[in-house]
Amino acid sequence: MKNNKQITILANQDKIKALSHARLSSYRVFFNTQSDEETLGLYQWNEELSAAIFRAISLTEIVLRNQCHTAMSMRYGVAGSTNSRDWCDHVDLNTLSRKKITDVTHTKQHQQWVPKVPVPSPDDVVSRLTFGFWPHLLDLRQDMAHQPIAWGPIILDILPGHRQRQVTHWSKQKHRDALFARFDLCNEMRNRIAHHEPIWKIGPLMEETRARQGNQPAIVAQTPTTPSEALNRLKLLYTRLTELLAWLSPEMARAHALSDVHHKCLSLLSLQALEAYRKTKPPIVLNLAQYKSHRALKKALRLATRHQQPTLLMDGHRTLGNITCIPSAQ
Repeated sequence: MKNNKQITILANQDKIKALSHARLSSYRVFFNTQSDEETLGLYQWNEELSAAIFRAISLTEIVLRNQCHTAMSMRYGVAGSTNSRDWCDHVDLNTLSRKKITDVTHTKQHQQWVPKVPVPSPDDVVSRLTFGFWPHLLDLRQDMAHQPIAWGPIILDILPGHRQRQVTHWSKQKHRDALFARFDLCNEMRNRIAHHEPIWKIGPLMEETRARQGNQPAIVAQTPTTPSEALNRLKLLYTRLTELLAWLSPEMARAHALSDVHHKCLSLLSLQALEAYRKTKPPIVLNLAQYKSHRALKKALRLATRHQQPTLLMDGHRTLGNITCIPSAQ
């Protein structure tokens, strides 16, 4: 009969086989793990951090989409309501952006694009556009009447929380290019997570500008080579993400700062979290129904934190959720 240790080893071997040795090899090399247990623990850390950051990116994407849609609807379009018009049909989008609109508003029949019936509302169209559409909205130069797009006042409406409130600031291409880079950074992070790439495995930090002929973004910092450097880079990228949310909507940024997902991100972005997940331990179960006082429950939580163990919260037979108790970073 196998003992618990043997059962755990066999279970870990099955997990590694399922995830593939090749996929986990980058964890072994970068984090210098000494066992399969450590490697799997850090894989779990990456998965939980990616999920938390993805929640923040999704919130930012929704707010960005709505801010852009409202600002453009106030200036362009005929069909729809005051803050939700068909502005996409009244501005000179580039070929790729126009195709993304057509994919939503038309269907292909006999090799031809035919308008959908009923016609999707402006809200329906915008809700189905991917994050990648919005950075390239800044490529717009003119409307369908060949009048230039007045980006200064438009961006002021899109970014009510930005410190720069002068129309002349956003009228300059270099400042819009910096904004494009911030939008694009969030889209790149989103795509990395969506394609199941390790969130910590990132390249060099580039200057916040846009690549143009004769003007390539400079490298601000090289690719991280240690876990500590990777954490610092992730902290910076997460800060830039939450800063963009604050530019778009100070109210939503304040709500996010108070949320569990934000505090989980901050907790996971620490060396203490890395060590806790590296020392993978079997989860402990805290059944709230068994504790007669808050004092006893606090004692149990402090014990779980001291041992840095994953914890399953129960209320009788009902599962409330999973947490990992990690001491606060100093």
